[in-house]
Amino acid sequence: FDKSFTFYKEANTICRKKIDFSFKLEEKQFQEIKDTFDRKLYEKYQNSGNSDSSPIFILGMPRSGTTLIEQILSSHPKVFGAGEVEFIPDLIKKNFGNNNLSLFLKEVVDFNKNTLKKIGEEYIIQMKKISDNSEISTDKLPRNFLSVGLIKLILPKSKIIHCYRNPKDNCLSIFKNHFPAGRINYGYDFDEIVKYYNLYYDLMNYWNNLLPDFIFNIKYENLIYHTKIEIKNLLRFCDLNWSDHCLNFHMNKKPIKTASDIQARSKIYSNSIDLWKNYEKYLNEYNAKLKN
Repeated sequence: FDKSFTFYKEANTICRKKIDFSFKLEEKQFQEIKDTFDRKLYEKYQNSGNSDSSPIFILGMPRSGTTLIEQILSSHPKVFGAGEVEFIPDLIKKNFGNNNLSLFLKEVVDFNKNTLKKIGEEYIIQMKKISDNSEISTDKLPRNFLSVGLIKLILPKSKIIHCYRNPKDNCLSIFKNHFPAGRINYGYDFDEIVKYYNLYYDLMNYWNNLLPDFIFNIKYENLIYHTKIEIKNLLRFCDLNWSDHCLNFHMNKKPIKTASDIQARSKIYSNSIDLWKNYEKYLNEYNAKLKN
């Protein structure tokens, strides 16, 4: 473990030097989201958006169990698993201009209900194209946690599944894995990973307080230790009947294009729980700063 952590740190340092990343901009983005999506906004846009209830958004931090949850849900006969599609980020770019968050947030306040409905319809059309018109579909882009407020406006009857786990294991797993360029710019410095995790933690608390009935929170460790109970609760929230296929998710042959490929094809196991303890002496100073 000593030797492996030395190599993890060295590899991450090399990657971090190649990335232009500003944590202050991240903090600004999170604050602007909270400043924009408030109770007044939802009062203004009551009954807006597209009424289609087929989308299920699975989101959270990377390495939090999102792939496992999609593997379970997409094993249900009625559900198509779309994986990490970029539909929401692409719709933001298309309708709010080059992903300029300040512009996006300012314009949302002045949107009319028909436009929000149209954006929701665009999402449904794109998903229907790839899902062979499946009755229900899952969108497993973890960073959609930034867009929970917008999703509520454009697809108010969709479902949000928020996956979370022990933050110490979550942050270590991000540090240990290499992600495609530009996907997770905060993931190469442990201090930045912890700071970003805390921003995410605060934002998810904000969404849960603002939109409590819209979000189902599922903890990875609970799913591992109480699998059948958690799957039943998950299916109930998604308005799906019980299916034994969901319990036998490891037999699902759907392609998986994330770092969780092997894990999601295995039966439930607990090996990933408390892995951080193997590196405790290196992580104590960071873990002390983690919110949970």
